Amino acid sequence: MQLYPSPALAPYILHYLILEDHVLQPSRHRFFPDGHPGIAFHFGDAFLQQDYLSKTPSKHPESFIYGQVNHHFDLISGTKIGMLIVVFKPFGLSGFMKMPAKLLANQTLALSEIFPNSAASLTDQVLSAANHPERIKRIESFLTSQLAGNPRDIRLVASSTNIIDNAAAPVSVRQLADDLAVSERSLERAFDQHIGISPKLYSRIARLQRYLKLRKTSPAMSLTALGYEAGYYDQAHFIKDFADLAGITPSQYDLSTNRLAVNLMQIK
Repeated sequence: MQLYPSPALAPYILHYLILEDHVLQPSRHRFFPDGHPGIAFHFGDAFLQQDYLSKTPSKHPESFIYGQVNHHFDLISGTKIGMLIVVFKPFGLSGFMKMPAKLLANQTLALSEIFPNSAASLTDQVLSAANHPERIKRIESFLTSQLAGNPRDIRLVASSTNIIDNAAAPVSVRQLADDLAVSERSLERAFDQHIGISPKLYSRIARLQRYLKLRKTSPAMSLTALGYEAGYYDQAHFIKDFADLAGITPSQYDLSTNRLAVNLMQIK
């Protein structure tokens, strides 16, 4: 279920995602990049997170923050799934933090590591709330109190991601910088500060998400046609790039029927 932010926070937050399910046994789920950082609260069993390079999973805190990711990893759920996720726009989290977004890339940290003076109280308020709208109300009250200004380079990356997300074909860093009348270096610095990954990597992730949206809206089209429409050069490029980011092929993704989100599905 998705719920939407108040007008004051809509420039920064895409939506609130609520995951709820009861399963007979713990299950493994594949998570892959979607270009959005987040803050999450477990009101069910905490997940275990296992990076594809690690043999040992780590347990999520009750509340945590995560930055942009450039690879897939697995989440192992308990039998009671209950999570509320604040899904930020690609640059949105930086509106509430002073640290560069680059330092959060590929990180999943306890919320207390970023907000040491308020994380425990906020977590208690969210988990003790009677319903989801009340949880969101308490989260929004906290985020509003943390909201910083809107510097020019946040507006720059907002414009950049809008161009990339809506482009009919891949946009190079040079073309993007020219369109926005800035240097390539200035653009890259702004991405490091407010998004946490490079414009080139963000473009790859956006292209994958474009494919997934097309797959949903045009199910009759072939994988090859959808790949071209999303901006891939050929089928081999499409399949390789998909597998690099998601850890599975497009055909394997299509076979997954139990999805908690577009980039989070149960695997065996």
